[in-house]
Amino acid sequence: MKTTILSVVLLGFAFQSYAQDMLYRAKIKVEDVPEIVVAAIDEDFPDYAILEYEAVPVEYVEGDVYFNPNIESLEDYDTFQVILKGNGNEMTATYDSEGNLLNTTEHLKDLALPIAVRHSLAKAYPGWSYAKDTYTMVQYKNSKEKQRYRIVLENHGKKIRVHTNAKGKILNHHKRA
Repeated sequence: MKTTILSVVLLGFAFQSYAQDMLYRAKIKVEDVPEIVVAAIDEDFPDYAILEYEAVPVEYVEGDVYFNPNIESLEDYDTFQVILKGNGNEMTATYDSEGNLLNTTEHLKDLALPIAVRHSLAKAYPGWSYAKDTYTMVQYKNSKEKQRYRIVLENHGKKIRVHTNAKGKILNHHKRA
């Protein structure tokens, strides 16, 4: 009986995690992506290979992100993500349905952080060392670029995830187990 109940609970969690993944993105074919978005990707990232396309049920309104749960067909998607590979790294780029680049996330290994970020981290977290590779998040708004860095620091078995901007201002931090 315990085995049956445990199996049902685990099966429920499996279905729930699958549903959440499908809720927030759907893999699609290039034919399903608006031509203006495909052209913008080719123009913005000519040296990158496209690994996959995804449709995302969110809308950007005046810089805010809103989730749209009422997706009934591919025509209802207003936001598209493309996973790209090139120049030795992997990147995710997000576009709106009009071909405007909204943001990119680069997953960079062994990234040399800007001096301002290194100084800020050393001052705020003395004795902590870099535990994990970092990545850069870039958001575009009104043609202005905003860079964000995510760094995992470690000290005596404790880990903390820190987000900073390019000037070294610590935006937030989260303790990790």
